[in-house]
Amino acid sequence: MALSFEAAGRVLQHVGRLLLLRADLAAEELALARRQWIAWICFALAGVALLSVALVAAGAWLTLLLWDRFGAGTAGVLALVFAVAGAVLLRGLVRAAERTPATLPRTRGALQEDYEALVGTIAPQREADRRE
Repeated sequence: MALSFEAAGRVLQHVGRLLLLRADLAAEELALARRQWIAWICFALAGVALLSVALVAAGAWLTLLLWDRFGAGTAGVLALVFAVAGAVLLRGLVRAAERTPATLPRTRGALQEDYEALVGTIAPQREADRRE
């Protein structure tokens, strides 16, 4: 019986180490995802700021250039062009975010496999101990 308690203790130690390893892996994946999202947000904000300045300057230049010919219609056409450009940029950002592989589902899947493996090996062992 003492041997079986020692074996159970070793199993519990291994399970504890495995769970700690999986928790460390999940924490690392969360940190990676956080860094990735922070980088995307920073790049998006910098891009939006630069594009805004450039678009304001280009819009002012085009308005001054075309005002004599088309009058107030120039501002409407420029607003429409800017709206379409913004929609295209946002759609590209959403597509880039969708293409990125999800990290946490892999960890949850690995934890589920570990759980199933442990349940599968512990259940027959309990039945064998009950027979003795």
